[in-house]
Amino acid sequence: MIKRRSALAAHPKMMTAPAPAPASPPAPAAQTIAIDHPPLELSERHGLAVLQVSAFASTSTHAQTLLAAALDLPAPAGNRFSGTAGKSLRCVAPGVWLIVGPSHGLPTAASLRAQLGAFATVVDLSHARCALQLRGAAASRTLAKFCGLDLDLSAFPTGSATNTRFGHIGMHLARTDDLPTFELLVFRGYAEFVFEALCDGAAEFGFRVRP
Repeated sequence: MIKRRSALAAHPKMMTAPAPAPASPPAPAAQTIAIDHPPLELSERHGLAVLQVSAFASTSTHAQTLLAAALDLPAPAGNRFSGTAGKSLRCVAPGVWLIVGPSHGLPTAASLRAQLGAFATVVDLSHARCALQLRGAAASRTLAKFCGLDLDLSAFPTGSATNTRFGHIGMHLARTDDLPTFELLVFRGYAEFVFEALCDGAAEFGFRVRP
């Protein structure tokens, strides 16, 4: 398998190596804006596998049953996910699911194709996507600058997952906890654009980048 390199590997903010733990709090790093409340944290999730499973209208129900059994996860409702950060099954449209998690913890596309047979197609999107994570009290307000969804906990609760837009480009967005923490899956070619936009949007709240 071709080794996957981070889409943000050459970005200056991502090239900063973590410093050893000091005896006293350090001065804010160049990519950190310090304010009174805990800052937002922006990071990339490395080593993720992203598989898209698409069923035909006539086979969707059976494909969902087979898929849930293959992953040992309950079938999620529309625009929701089941599982954890380690392995999640996300229903993003009728008969369309994303499987997201560390590559070592998921079945391969080939094995899923064998289990699903003629009931669904499986496409490995891992090399075509970049996964960014934004967490902190102001994460919803930061994302709201670029995404038209209502991201309030009452409207987009933990466990939500949907295909939407970040500005003028498509993205997949999931809320993984109540903090809140959001996970953005974007096209690899737009990764730097989205990363820079999030840095700009988070600047007024204070943020740090975790390489």
